[in-house]
Amino acid sequence: MSVQAFLAAARAIVGPEFALEGAAIEPRYLEPARYAPGRAAALVRPATTAQVAELVQLVAAHDLTLVPQGAHTGLVRAGTPTDGERHVLLATDRLRERFEFDPLDRTLRVSAGYKLSEINERLEAEGLFFPIDLSADPSVGGMLAHNTGGTRMLRYGDVRANTLALTAVLAGGQVLQAGRGLQKDNTGLALQQLFVGSSGSLGVITEATLKLHPLPRQRAAALVAPAALDAVLPLYQTLMASELAGLVSAFEGISKPALQAALQHVGDAGKLFDGHLPEYALLVELASELPAARLDLNALLQEVLEREFESGRVVDAVIGADEQIWALRHSISEGLRDWGKVIGFDVSLPRRHFMRFRAEGAAWLAEHFPPARLADFGHLGDGGLHFNLAWPHDAPPLDAEAMARLREGINAIVVALGGSFSAEHGVGPQIQAAYWQFSDAATLALAGGIEALMNPKRTLGLTRFGAPDAKT
Repeated sequence: MSVQAFLAAARAIVGPEFALEGAAIEPRYLEPARYAPGRAAALVRPATTAQVAELVQLVAAHDLTLVPQGAHTGLVRAGTPTDGERHVLLATDRLRERFEFDPLDRTLRVSAGYKLSEINERLEAEGLFFPIDLSADPSVGGMLAHNTGGTRMLRYGDVRANTLALTAVLAGGQVLQAGRGLQKDNTGLALQQLFVGSSGSLGVITEATLKLHPLPRQRAAALVAPAALDAVLPLYQTLMASELAGLVSAFEGISKPALQAALQHVGDAGKLFDGHLPEYALLVELASELPAARLDLNALLQEVLEREFESGRVVDAVIGADEQIWALRHSISEGLRDWGKVIGFDVSLPRRHFMRFRAEGAAWLAEHFPPARLADFGHLGDGGLHFNLAWPHDAPPLDAEAMARLREGINAIVVALGGSFSAEHGVGPQIQAAYWQFSDAATLALAGGIEALMNPKRTLGLTRFGAPDAKT
């Protein structure tokens, strides 16, 4: 193994300025969204799929490990290298050779380096968009590698549901075109789906064909105060069984502490609900491709809420302030950082156990980690929950052993209730141990076999899908 020899060959492939030794790497490539900075022996920034293929072969030849990285917005550390001797960071930000929009098929074939915001800005004039909605701005490759969902998954589905084809470079340097970009294609295994959610450990995604959707011409949002927790899911059921079900684009739940954190962060703590915050609030949004002149969403939403007032399930609501409501929703994470070190759990549950998990998780935290300030929120409509907490700045810091016990305890409750301990952030080093612990033997055996076939020398990625004895 020789990093210097690798760098000399890599510079001949991508150019000297795009193959850097560890000490010369800009911090933005090493510092993840929420955790301590990583380390890498080298950084390479290819511009084409062909260059990626050469680099993948070069890494294997020098017995190094390649860590693919998108926009580095993820929270599971799968794109953050940790070994200053062996890890080569492959940033995909220069992979921008393709942006092919098909207006008839309403698809976009696009390179992995494009960001979500760029795609939607360029598609706006066509009246279309890629419907993944996040507070972050991920790249195409990163979204696919971790199967991003977002706040409007209830209506549009996740990245997997909107990926028709992709190009990936395999561990041996072969370039695989998986799928033809067709809406209907039943000619064999849908290999493109194997790479979605793989965290970069089965191949480096360099481009994808995405399914696009009509851009809504209007939205109407409300922040709703239910009368009690036991009114939340009946309200959801009523809405989704009504004539408005096809218009519902978001149904979010926000706990009182999460609202407080967001309001304190934006400096507007006393105005919402006249300062009397509910224990749990709902963010409900309707969206339509029809203009307001033909379908008045605000009027429809107000009509629904008035019926709920009369039924006694709703006691207050804020309506007609869509931008402010969503800005508040997206300020929760920043507000929690004001309170302390954020410890996040991205979980998914059957809706019938959603409130039970909140209660059991809160009780477990109060017993075992009393300083933690719980402020959960998330995508109640699709079962997703950000069970996030802030560890106060003035509390003794959690060591590695305590953090492991914390994660194991919460994840055990999730699994016991039939949930998933990783709803949409993917598997990375942050939850690798949970994946091994809570996955059944048959899953680990099959996933390990696929990994051994596609990444036999473990030269790609940091996630290991086989049994724990396969870890590096």
